[in-house]
Amino acid sequence: MQAHELTGAQRSELQALLGRREQELQDAIAGLRSALARPDAGSGAAVLDSVEEGDARMMASVDLEQLRRHEDELLDIRHARDRMHQGDYGRCEECGQPIPFQRLMARPEARFCLEHEQAWEKAHPPGSSAQS
Repeated sequence: MQAHELTGAQRSELQALLGRREQELQDAIAGLRSALARPDAGSGAAVLDSVEEGDARMMASVDLEQLRRHEDELLDIRHARDRMHQGDYGRCEECGQPIPFQRLMARPEARFCLEHEQAWEKAHPPGSSAQS
């Protein structure tokens, strides 16, 4: 598939998509932070037995991991919006070739063409400290 430069309409559509996703993430992050800040986060009960306490800790851990993922994605989206303003959006950071519109619709924060994304993911497996 030959990648082409984005049209003005495509850029507008992607900008709107990034804006909507940024707002969704901000709302989700605020909700998770609020839930985690509650003294009974995850339990709903004032007095917990050991099983309930374990469950509450596990749910708080899951919420923390979800919060981290949302914050990482929000940062990626903000970087994509910065690239859009700088005129670098939609080009692979590795080879400089245009990223196909279909890929950007699926992952509007994409920094690499599919070939270089796969290479990056291989070099930075999930859970490694150098994400995005």
